[in-house]
Amino acid sequence: MAGASFVTLNVIVYQYGKVASTSLVATLNKYRHVTAYQCHFFGEAAFRSTVTRLCDPSTNDYFFNHSLGQLANNLKAYRLYHAQSASANARSAVLTVAREPFDWFRSSLIQEMDGHISGLALSVSDRQGATGSRERIVHEGLALLIERIHSALDSVDGDIDALTLPKRRELDQILPFVNAQDFEAFLFLLSRFLTPHWWFRTQFQKEFDIKIAEMEDLGEGLRVSQAARGAVYLARYEELETAFAKFLAVEGLSPKRLVRKNRGYKKKLSNLIHESLATERAVELKARSRSEMTQLLGYR
Repeated sequence: MAGASFVTLNVIVYQYGKVASTSLVATLNKYRHVTAYQCHFFGEAAFRSTVTRLCDPSTNDYFFNHSLGQLANNLKAYRLYHAQSASANARSAVLTVAREPFDWFRSSLIQEMDGHISGLALSVSDRQGATGSRERIVHEGLALLIERIHSALDSVDGDIDALTLPKRRELDQILPFVNAQDFEAFLFLLSRFLTPHWWFRTQFQKEFDIKIAEMEDLGEGLRVSQAARGAVYLARYEELETAFAKFLAVEGLSPKRLVRKNRGYKKKLSNLIHESLATERAVELKARSRSEMTQLLGYR
């Protein structure tokens, strides 16, 4: 797969976030003839869904600005990858990353808590003493969120894959919520919890017509498959250093140490979130977090 030294390699780092994608892009862009793009959505259906969310006045400012900032760059990368006339001086590769789902959810909460705090506040608004400081809202709200997710899983037969969107929409008939806004906020948080379990099947595999189970295992935490426009790689976050080194070798790039950026432990409230997701009930929820993807990727 190694190309001529002056052929530009366009790398689409397409993933669901919180998997060191910023570090991957920053490192790849240090190469003279490599251009890397970070994408959280990739495909016409994903773009339509994003625009719908941006147009919804109930989308809070944090997630509005976050998605809006990504939209233009993601569109540029999508058009580049799907260019009708391939240049003889450029080739493309896609790199995605999987992460243990519960650990991913913890990282997601740490990095996005500014966007979730209003939803957590709604959930505990009728609890005595639960209002006030952000710390109290996060502590009470995450404890309640964990219990609600347990109850959501109790409501379906099977594992996480049985918690389909129609089933989630019926949860207000099973669980108590403060009001309709509280229910919608919970559904959004639940969708974040489910993202690592559903994303590969509903987004990645559909976009590239690739089945995870059929990808070639290259070792060192890296898999590969061939798509119409080039190689598609999947790395495990837990082995990212070795997987990235393997990716560089396969693509004919010189070794380079992976730059580390945007570490979650620098975020506010991170210690409290870590504690909230290390309780006995949280550990039990992690053990229940089984799906087709966790089995395929070796997490359960």
